[in-house]
Amino acid sequence: MSSFAWIIVLTLILTGLGVLTLLLITVKYYWGERGTPPLKGEARRLQKEKELVLRAKQIEHSQKTRWETRTQDFFDNRKNSAKK
Repeated sequence: MSSFAWIIVLTLILTGLGVLTLLLITVKYYWGERGTPPLKGEARRLQKEKELVLRAKQIEHSQKTRWETRTQDFFDNRKNSAKK
């Protein structure tokens, strides 16, 4: 075969491998270990309610326990409460 024919064959093989890889990754991500297809109807509503309850708990916790800032001095890596 000529060089041009080998380039076409190689391009087709690499394109096919790329398509198969993308298909495999898509299927594995969508239905595999990392996730499942999106929820529908009632299950979706229940999931949303759980997320809202968890978010409310996060906000309540963050209001009770305020985070401490660091000093403006670049070389001082301690938190403000460590200086007190």
